[in-house]
Amino acid sequence: MSSTPPCRVVQVMAFRGDRSRPRAAAFQRALDDERNGHGPGPSPIECLLFAGHAGVTTNGGAAIYGFNPDGGGLPVWQLLDRLKNGDAFPAVVRDDAFAFATAQKHGLPVLSFEVILPEPRFQEVGGALDAERRNSQYSYGFPNGDGDCNCITWLERLGLPLLTGRMDEFIGLTGWTAAPSRRFGRCV
Repeated sequence: MSSTPPCRVVQVMAFRGDRSRPRAAAFQRALDDERNGHGPGPSPIECLLFAGHAGVTTNGGAAIYGFNPDGGGLPVWQLLDRLKNGDAFPAVVRDDAFAFATAQKHGLPVLSFEVILPEPRFQEVGGALDAERRNSQYSYGFPNGDGDCNCITWLERLGLPLLTGRMDEFIGLTGWTAAPSRRFGRCV
C-alpha cells in the first residue's frame, strides 16, 4: 500500500479581452452613453469580454469561479474610472462559466491548463475557494492599484502556483501550450 496521495486536478482558464477596433468602439460608446445619461452602460459580460478574465474550476468546467469587483451599484463607467485611478473595491467570487462560454461563442480563445496537486493540497485549494465563494477576504483592484488582487493574482491567493498578474503576460506565457498540465508535489 502506497502512502503517496492521489493526484487531483484544478483547471485554470482564461481568455484575453477583445479590444479589436469594432468591439472597443462599441464598448466605449456604451460607457459614454451611460456617463452622459443616454443609455445603459455595458453589461457585466460585455465588460469581461472587453477586459478578459481568468477563473478556476475543480469540477471539469461545470462551474468556473472568477474574482470580480463589486461596485455596489455604481455605474460601470464610474467603477472602471475608479479602478483605473487605483481604487479598490470589495470582491465577489461567482460562477462565470457563462462568460467563458460567451467568449468562445464570440471567437475568443479560452485557454486552460491543469494544475495537478496531491490530495491534501487540492483540499486546501478547495477549502480556500469555498471560503472565498461565501465571502471574499480580498479587495479587487487593477495592477498597481490599492486592491489586494485581480482575477489572475487571486488564483495565487487560493494557493495555485502562477507566474504573473497581468492578463497580457498571463495569456502570453509559453507554458499554456508547452506545458498544459503541471504537477506540483508528489502524487499518483
